[in-house]
Amino acid sequence: MITVLVHELNQTPMRRLISSAGHLLPLLRMETYQSVFRRLNFPAGTLVFTDFEYLNGMEMMAAADIAEAAKRADPDARILNHPATVLERFALLRRLRIRGINPVEVSRLEQDERPTRYPVFIRMEDGFWGPETKLLENPRQLEEAIAVLQGNAKPMKRRIAVSFEADRDSNGYYRKYGAFRIGDAIVSQHILRSVDWNVKSSASSTDPDFVREELAFVKDNPHAEDLLRACNTGHIQFGRVDYTLRDGALVIFEVNPNPTFPKFKGGAAAREERRSHIIAALKVAFEAIDSSGTGRIDFLPSAGSYQFIQSGRWIWPVRWLWRTRMVRRRKMQSQ
Repeated sequence: MITVLVHELNQTPMRRLISSAGHLLPLLRMETYQSVFRRLNFPAGTLVFTDFEYLNGMEMMAAADIAEAAKRADPDARILNHPATVLERFALLRRLRIRGINPVEVSRLEQDERPTRYPVFIRMEDGFWGPETKLLENPRQLEEAIAVLQGNAKPMKRRIAVSFEADRDSNGYYRKYGAFRIGDAIVSQHILRSVDWNVKSSASSTDPDFVREELAFVKDNPHAEDLLRACNTGHIQFGRVDYTLRDGALVIFEVNPNPTFPKFKGGAAAREERRSHIIAALKVAFEAIDSSGTGRIDFLPSAGSYQFIQSGRWIWPVRWLWRTRMVRRRKMQSQ
């Protein structure tokens, strides 16, 4: 069995995979960190850790304690994205640049670091909200953008400047490629293209030439070796790499440890063949990381994190009441 640990605020990506393709894959189980912290035990078998951007330092320590308990119970246990060694967005991009693997430069604005490469954009290093600014072409525009954010009560804590390293293709589109890392496998997913520099969805995705190009990308998996190298640099064994190409070389934007998988039901008929190749490759990749295990394993958080996660062991009526109160207050504020 494979257990994927997610934060309770970000369960949708894994629920979507299980509901749309779970019947085609080895047994996948999703557990939230919060439920494991409350129970102080977790399922035996392969463990996949995700959603690090949602965890604070104490919770990361407790997550690492889970991984170590699994190793004590079974020295051969499969553990993907061990919390003690995995690199998150900022640390990963910085290490990749230092090692000459990736050109993207990141700067911590709260520490008065300033970029040497432009253009840049500002974003939170955690979460999935993406850019908070337009492309900033020079230091003056950067300082103006910082002033605007602070004027809107946005602190610089954990905000970073990220250099933009993409170029348009011959048709005038910016491109974003996606490929999954699952164990030792790379599974190519898609090519998104847009006239907007912040590529979120694909323009003309049913164009016959583009459909053929994207299908060839999925079949050929042309960047597997370089993507494995980048993921290994960050000790990441599970996630999706978002990247582009510039002059034939990879430019890595991020590795999302809790990615959204394709919809394997419905969707454009023109891309059905592509989806069939993806699910076949995912099946092989998940089977390779599957491991036997029965029952649950107890774990004891370290002294540094025990008191913190104990205080978060709310019973479900309390969590429900709190969420209801938050919804009511948001409605009141919007009126």
